[in-house]
Amino acid sequence: MDGQILANSLVTLKGTDLRMVYALLLKTNIGHLLSSKAKDVISKLSKEESDNFTYHLEQEVNKLRNVEDQVLQVDLFLEMTRLLKLRGTKYTLEKEIVDQFILIVNDVYQQLLIQDKQFKRFAENEIHSSKLQQMIKFQMSKLFNELDNSFKDFTIEDQTKFASQVNEYIQSLPEEKQSKIKEKLGVDDLTDEMIRKAIATSGSSIVFAIIVEVSGFAFYTTATSLLASFAGFFGITLPFGVYTGLTSTIAVLANPLFLVPVLLGGGALLVNHQNKSLKKKLMPIIVMQITLPFMSRGADEVSFELFIAEWNRRFDEYCMLQIELKNEDAEELKLQSNIKKTKGQISNINSSIYKEELQIRIEKQQIYNALKSSNLEDLDINEAFRKNRREYWDINDKILSLQQAKKVDAVNDSFFRKLGINFQIWVQNLILKARRKI
Repeated sequence: MDGQILANSLVTLKGTDLRMVYALLLKTNIGHLLSSKAKDVISKLSKEESDNFTYHLEQEVNKLRNVEDQVLQVDLFLEMTRLLKLRGTKYTLEKEIVDQFILIVNDVYQQLLIQDKQFKRFAENEIHSSKLQQMIKFQMSKLFNELDNSFKDFTIEDQTKFASQVNEYIQSLPEEKQSKIKEKLGVDDLTDEMIRKAIATSGSSIVFAIIVEVSGFAFYTTATSLLASFAGFFGITLPFGVYTGLTSTIAVLANPLFLVPVLLGGGALLVNHQNKSLKKKLMPIIVMQITLPFMSRGADEVSFELFIAEWNRRFDEYCMLQIELKNEDAEELKLQSNIKKTKGQISNINSSIYKEELQIRIEKQQIYNALKSSNLEDLDINEAFRKNRREYWDINDKILSLQQAKKVDAVNDSFFRKLGINFQIWVQNLILKARRKI
């Protein structure tokens, strides 16, 4: 039954309610929470009222105005499945969607049991309620407990105003249910004063639990509206307006008992881990925020048609992308095969070139050796060879002529050098003889 209720809740969640939940789960991270909290602290120091986290959510909601409801619904559904690491399947039938939501409820329930020891004790006393009902009642009771801590500080006038709005809801119930509430509260008459005294003595969490037990979850809509109206008394300053459905969520997120474990969970630098931890902590809240509007107000008609159509569109798109990917993979394999083949051909060509170059070097050496030991006059290969041979002979003749000329020059040079030396000696002797005669 829980899976059916949560499935119905999601496909009937629309407008601002849907976009606020979407923004909370898919557009919020630990940075948004911390920066918003820091800004709020600064604002309080300067005695200004502000709620930066709600402002962040409002901004994200405005960005989603033109996105169709079913698109956001499918996004939320898939994100929840992903965060819980559930195995995906085709969602072409309502039953397939409901079955997945059964798994979601069970996983979130087990997660809440681990996260919050108080919930384990609470669940033991709520054995007649379903898992989904237990989670919602527990989270709302925690919020009402916050009210218990503040209600006693109200003036009598404000307490009466608050009780009057609670009583207004009770008076709208059938006589039979009013009688049950009177019986459970132990009062003779349902006046504003009697309700005020009941809340003051027993606590709002007890009184509200009795009202919910008798009237159903519809009272939570009234309760959250009341909390929005009296938010200032609880230390919550929110521009709720149409966002009253998120009162409980904002109060939980603003609580240090929620933030500190998230921050300590992965170390100061492990941002990704912190964000995952935050989203896991948010899952029970998200389930409650999805479910409350449907459980409180119900729906005239529940249709999965648009949700399934959006899923089918995405699935068809996925199939097309898979085909394209398969074709791309085949093309890549073909290209890789061609590249491998081309590289093989290049390798073979390079090997052939190397062998040819090696053979050319061998043949050139053989030709060199053959020419060196051969008689050029006996060789008659072709006209070009004969021309080169004549040029070779002419060059050799010139070399020989130059060598002979050099030898003649050397002989002549030696004779005249000797003649010059003898002449110098003769002249010097004449000079010496002349000096002796003097």
